[in-house]
Amino acid sequence: MREELLRKATVFLERQGFLAFCCEGTHACFDLVARRDMDLYLVKVLENIDAFTQGQARDLKKISFMFGAKGLLLGEASKAGRMEEGVLYERQGVPALSIATFKGVVEGEFPEARKFKVLAVSIDGAKLSETRHEMQFSLEQLASKANISKETLHRYEKEKTGASEENIERLERILNTGLRKPINPFSGGAKPIDEKTVFSFLGFRSVKASSAPFDIAAKERGKLFAGEEADRRTMKKRAKIYAEISEMLESKPCFLLTKSEKDQLEGIPVVRRDELKGIKKARELLKLLEERGE
Repeated sequence: MREELLRKATVFLERQGFLAFCCEGTHACFDLVARRDMDLYLVKVLENIDAFTQGQARDLKKISFMFGAKGLLLGEASKAGRMEEGVLYERQGVPALSIATFKGVVEGEFPEARKFKVLAVSIDGAKLSETRHEMQFSLEQLASKANISKETLHRYEKEKTGASEENIERLERILNTGLRKPINPFSGGAKPIDEKTVFSFLGFRSVKASSAPFDIAAKERGKLFAGEEADRRTMKKRAKIYAEISEMLESKPCFLLTKSEKDQLEGIPVVRRDELKGIKKARELLKLLEERGE
């Protein structure tokens, strides 16, 4: 089921003109990377969105910030049942969508309702207030006519809460206008993050990721991501992924190793830890990676 969902998402994105790559079998915070021009998605796919862990969410948000990506969770169900089409869910602070809703978002059709514990329709508070004044209703009058509390109506106008389907239908009927407001799942944007790593002293802003195919992501003019020490099989698998996603992430990949006789591993540049001591600026490291990647 999960594999089929991942396949459907990949096929859809490719038909939409995206370059897409599946990082299957890595147990990472994302399973799919897709880019079309400046539009970059990092997608975690799960049959049940409640299986998304706090650690995966933390890493997905950090990596999304570093690469300017839209990180999201794609699923089919939660413990409450199947996910509804046209509804925005959220898990661990990450937007979660059904495949049908995701297709709509990619095509520019945003959901109008969100659901965590209950379903709430997003309401255009400014339009509600403007129309109420045009029709010369006071808060008390409209609230009474719509059979809702004055406090609830005030919260709708300030967009401090969503409305039930019943309430918004009643208000739309009374005011004779549509009040639903599309929700951009990514409107908040990724929060700036900077963690101390081996690249920090070169002036890079960087993050660590324990549930990604790489261990560190960094940027300073240019971007890079690095995998640290691991067994040969793991690094070989990672090298394949790095080669596929580096262009999509617009970032230079590398392995950061204690010892290595070669400057490349499966075509991916290797940087020895003692070499970093002789590098003074970020651009020197980026140039080294470019040379070893040729």
